[in-house]
Formats: sequence, structure tokens, C-alpha cells
Amino acid sequence: MMDQTSAQIPMLESRGMWRESEVPISVQVTDQADIGTHRHEFTEIVVVLGGVGDHLLDDDRFPISAGDVLTIDQNHVHGYRNARELRIANILFNEQFVLDREQSLAHLAGYQALVHLEPGARRRLSFGGKLKLTTDSRILIEQRIEELRRELREKAEGYQALAVSILIDIIVHLCRLYGTSTSDTQRNLLDMGYVVGYLESRYPERIEIRDLCPLVAMSTRTLMRRFSQATGTTPMQYLLRVRVTRAAHLLRTTQAPMTDISADVGFSDSNYFSRQFRRIIGMSPTDYRRACAASLP
Repeated sequence: MMDQTSAQIPMLESRGMWRESEVPISVQVTDQADIGTHRHEFTEIVVVLGGVGDHLLDDDRFPISAGDVLTIDQNHVHGYRNARELRIANILFNEQFVLDREQSLAHLAGYQALVHLEPGARRRLSFGGKLKLTTDSRILIEQRIEELRRELREKAEGYQALAVSILIDIIVHLCRLYGTSTSDTQRNLLDMGYVVGYLESRYPERIEIRDLCPLVAMSTRTLMRRFSQATGTTPMQYLLRVRVTRAAHLLRTTQAPMTDISADVGFSDSNYFSRQFRRIIGMSPTDYRRACAASLP
């Protein structure tokens, strides 16, 4: 839920960026000037192609330069300051659309680390978890970005399928590069990415802390500490949010009974499910379904 402060932040929306008949993917290569903080309703991967500047994220500022890879989602506001010959490639996409077509992405430790954990932990880790491309890897990623731009621009037969394929290829390459890092900070985020990937893929099951420790060969105490550093919460609270998020998706997209949805996402008690849903989403499951239905054209 957006609080009153964040509601004042300009929202750069995807409406008009892509039509319903198109894939919800866009690529922009720009000479980036200074711009104030704003919020997106899509996911954005930024590859810094040249120059330097400061990246504003929420209430912090971090220096960026050629080869840096940044990810921003709708949970964060961002902007640029002190841009000097700053040239960036923006890859904008609807994350759920991509994950619906390649669900295995959400289970990759590198994906969770790069797309979800590093942006959220940027303040706590002082940007120590960012991905920095080598010259060779930057050339490869730039080539794939240009291929994606061409497909989206020329719209030849079958471009929608190929555009999704190229985007997934870019994301997987970035995930693999993140996994080769020798940085202690990045290795820890990657370890926590394994844990998050496990929670994302096994959320309907009964999961306890002792099930997670062997994934990363850590004691319970170490896992709890490092997971909190990476996510700002505990594994069990994270699992609750995953379950509630999946339930919200089912409430929006199906007419399944509430008790079935509760059980499908891993809650054994529908009353407990309703309480947790209200705590996290800000309204009851019934009210949420009603509000979603009322917003449809």
C-alpha cells in the first residue's frame, strides 16, 4: 500500500508506453540528464553505458559509472543528479508478464539477488551489492539490448515472442554474471537469493527455518542475521508476504472461494489468512476482490 508521502511522488506510468496488443517491454537508450525522484508501475533494469552521475534511490544517493547495473521496481522511487555525459539503457517491463512466461526465473538466486534483494538492501549495504559489468560482458549485454530494440522497433512477424525471448536471455546473462562475483556482499545476497527462490517456489508447503539452513550451510542465527541484512525482515515474515501476494493475484484473476485460495497459498487457517492479508494489504480479502472488480472497465 502506498503511504501519504509516497503518494506525492510523481508516477511514470506504462499506459501509452505499450498498447494492449504489444508485449509490455520497452527499451530506451538515452543521454540521461538530471531528473527528480519518481515512481514506476513497472520494473526497470538500467545499464550504465558511459559517463558518471549520482543515482537517487528513495532517500539516498549513490555514485554510478559505466558498467553499473541497477534495478528499480514499483516499491522504490529513483532519479538522477550530477549527470555528466551519463548515457544509459533502460529496459522497462511488466515483471509478472515475463514471469508468467518463464516461471523458473523467480527460482534463480541471481534473479532474486539482482531484481529484488539488492535494490531493497542498497541503503543497508551502501551499494555494495551492485552488479558491475566487465568490458566484455558490457559489450555482450549492449548487443542483446540493441537486438531487443530492433525487434520492438521493426515489429516483424513474431516479434512479440522473440522480444520476450531476448529479454529473458538478457536477464539470465545478468543473473549468471551476478553469480560469478567474488564480493562478500554480493555472495551474501546471492545466498539469500537461494533462500528467497526456495520460498517463492515452495510457498504452499509447510516451511520452517530448519528447512532453509541447509540451503546455504548456515546456522539458524547466521541465516536470520544475514536474511535480515538483505531483506529487512525475517524468512517467515517474507514467506507470509509471498503467500499473501499469491493470494491477491488469485483474488484478482479467479472466482475461487476464499477458503480454497487460503489453502492453495499455504494457510491452514482461513481466519489467520484473513488477518494477515488485512495486515499486509490494508483491507480484507473480500474487500480487495470487490475493489479489483470495481476497477475493471
